[in-house]
Amino acid sequence: MSESLFSVRNALRILALILLCVMLFITIKNSVVISKGNEKIQAQQLETLTKVLISQASLSASEMILTKDQERLLKLTNQLAQNRLVFDATIYDSQGVRLASSDEALSVREVLGLDTPLATASIGRQQLVEPVLADGAVIGFVRVTFETGRVTAISDHHYRKSDRYMYMMVLMSFVCGMLFIMILRRQPIRRKKAENLLLTK
Repeated sequence: MSESLFSVRNALRILALILLCVMLFITIKNSVVISKGNEKIQAQQLETLTKVLISQASLSASEMILTKDQERLLKLTNQLAQNRLVFDATIYDSQGVRLASSDEALSVREVLGLDTPLATASIGRQQLVEPVLADGAVIGFVRVTFETGRVTAISDHHYRKSDRYMYMMVLMSFVCGMLFIMILRRQPIRRKKAENLLLTK
């Protein structure tokens, strides 16, 4: 009888240990999935933001190009460059001739890093070009260089911090589970000692 009880207890302990390992694995897996999901959401939000910004710039530049208002075009590019997400902005006519650019604007080759080893100058930057339309015809282009690296660095720091907290909670849950099992295992031993003391008396 005692042997059968011993085998049942061992089986239950092994089953509990397996379940604990499975739950730990699922928790870690879900943590990774959540982390990847956050990165995907961040990329989508950044893409939406850049598209909205350059579309608004294209709409604003349409009338200025038609009226050949050089001063307002220059003001528009400098306003765009003041955004922390924007590195520089340039406006071209339909033939690709530059009409206006922000004060610290670089050429396309410089922004793309074509003249630097491994295109290191383009790391952390993204260039978008949007056509400027008037009555359905292309009258120019707006080119904006976005500092994606700066924005993602801030978000990445936040997400990494959240991940560390998440993994810490997973580890604490695992430790608490192990301590709980150890406490449950010690209770029968104490009861047996108490019974032996009563019998000796």
